[in-house]
Amino acid sequence: MIRSETSRGFTLIELLIAITIACVIFAGVLAMYAQASGSYRVNERVARLQEQGRFALAAMESDIELAGYYGFTNAADAVRFVAGASPARTLATAAQLRQFPAEVGGPLPAPLAALPSTAHACGVNFAVDVALPVQGSNNTFALGRGATCGAYQGRAQVGADTLTLRRVETETSAAEAGRIQVYASRLASGANQLMFADGVAPGAVDDDHRVHNFLVSAYYVARDSVGQNGFPALRVKSLTRTSAGASFVDDEVMPGVEDLQVELGIDADGMDRATRYVNPDFADALRSRIYAVRVWLRIRADLPEASFDDAMTYRYADVVYTPAGAERSYRRVLMSRTIALRNARLR
Repeated sequence: MIRSETSRGFTLIELLIAITIACVIFAGVLAMYAQASGSYRVNERVARLQEQGRFALAAMESDIELAGYYGFTNAADAVRFVAGASPARTLATAAQLRQFPAEVGGPLPAPLAALPSTAHACGVNFAVDVALPVQGSNNTFALGRGATCGAYQGRAQVGADTLTLRRVETETSAAEAGRIQVYASRLASGANQLMFADGVAPGAVDDDHRVHNFLVSAYYVARDSVGQNGFPALRVKSLTRTSAGASFVDDEVMPGVEDLQVELGIDADGMDRATRYVNPDFADALRSRIYAVRVWLRIRADLPEASFDDAMTYRYADVVYTPAGAERSYRRVLMSRTIALRNARLR
């Protein structure tokens, strides 16, 4: 009689070897997952910071591109301030709307009396200085002459620039009392554009004669954001209409922006284009035509990362910045864009 051999199971040693191999494979899978998960979180944080920077730059871009657009023209000298009901009487020429003397040592321009004090809060004639479509300050918070409109919560970011841009809206508007507006005439675009604030259009409104709201946007960085002290933010002071008449309001553009740096592109060789980039308050700023604006934004994460150490030195514009102490635990990105002014070229 032949006896068949019965099936034999795993021995203890074989079972232990199999378990060990399985544990090694499982540990490797977990390590790969943890690494992939960590890389995903890092990429997500960087992407979020980059998206914040892109949004902030986009918010500034249209103001920069259209700076100096005054309705059918970029000729600031063509603008004069009038009462809409009496347009033949000039209350101020473009030269009289300046904040600063046109020549070094010249007399200081007087405040435009036709505007309420609220319109002068960010500086004498700051709201109507059409001769300066682009204005800035270097490494400090400074707006116009005699400004009393401070930074948000009185805490401007140390070392950040400011950038102010003036233009009209591209869309037309109805005349509105208390709002600074421009009556633009296509047929007299290079000689006679009327600025007014009494809500009365200085003439007929048709295809060749339009009313545009006058815009002033002053960008700066505050040390605090809304609801989070100590977390910086890009903010903008915008000219608008309030119950007091033409006034500036202060709004948050993007939290997390801890530095704004600006350089202005000027024509240094008579080529009618930007051939040299300078700080925004360079010596000849009042007499130079600006062709482009170069902007840097340094954006910081809202929370520190225990395992992250930012030992990088950031070099841009006239800034050399190396995080120190607790600041090294925050992730950052630096973004830059050079934006040409559409209305800068001579006509």
